[in-house]
Amino acid sequence: MIGVILWSSPAKEKAVIWCEDHGALAYLQGRENLFVETEWPEAGDLVELEIEMQAELRHARFVSIVGGNKRSELPSLLRDMGEKPEPARPVLRVISNREGEAQERPLRLAAAR
Repeated sequence: MIGVILWSSPAKEKAVIWCEDHGALAYLQGRENLFVETEWPEAGDLVELEIEMQAELRHARFVSIVGGNKRSELPSLLRDMGEKPEPARPVLRVISNREGEAQERPLRLAAAR
């Protein structure tokens, strides 16, 4: 299976992985679960892995880094996507009737953004 590292701590030898099957996140713990024990994956790395279920948690096994796009800014991009911007509210304003101002006409309203 293919996954993306969402969070990683080389010091604690732990990582959280989003998997392509859109199932629960997979947890990586310890270098013994890496295919190559010398390279710890970083946030944004694309990885190939196998999943093992233990106590209703998905554990990553045989994790190897797939060459290519490192996206170390991925966690901040995901965090920013969760923040919803304020929706633009239309503002009404009164505009005058320039044509025939002497005549009694109702004022026109215009919506502006």
